[in-house]
Amino acid sequence: MEKKTILIQLDPDAHASAFDRVVAIDSNVDQLFSYANVQPDQVRDLVHGAIFTRGPKDLKNTALFIGGGNVEKSEALLAKAIAAMVPEYGLRVSVLFDANGCNTTAAAAVRIAAKTIDLKGKKVIILAGTGPVGQRAALLLAKLGAKVFLSSRTIEKAKAAVVSLGSKIGDCPAPVAIQITNDVELNSALEGVELVVSAGAAS
Repeated sequence: MEKKTILIQLDPDAHASAFDRVVAIDSNVDQLFSYANVQPDQVRDLVHGAIFTRGPKDLKNTALFIGGGNVEKSEALLAKAIAAMVPEYGLRVSVLFDANGCNTTAAAAVRIAAKTIDLKGKKVIILAGTGPVGQRAALLLAKLGAKVFLSSRTIEKAKAAVVSLGSKIGDCPAPVAIQITNDVELNSALEGVELVVSAGAAS
């Protein structure tokens, strides 16, 4: 008999995201286990609870979802979750990581842009690019060969965001950090730009 589908939500925030829970339920998952305020040192036991209770063939019906509003905290949970798997014995489950919607939002924006223009070699600017969506978009666009300019109201924040991408960029040219605080700087930055991604928070 087919096992029920189980989604285990790990959220570092004080309250597990209601948005993520509604999406999970609307996706027809049979059982949703939600854990809030999850710390990195707690992840291993939660993962082991998931992978040691079913046989390898049935683990396809178990998955982890790591969300939360702080990408760095959520990435720490992701690293611990992956480390807790035992793939050599088939004891692993699928993991979806989408802290603050960073991956789905950025991927959707880049996918739509890529359908319209060939991004290779094109100048692209990401406005308010230091947040989770902006950084993910910068990474995806760089890997597609675009010349990415990542902006912030302060050059320090823009540079810090570029540095945080680090080794994820690989052999692709790293995004260029720029500061935009007024219309003059914005108009200058937009010269020759083929694509603008506005990644600022909604207001």
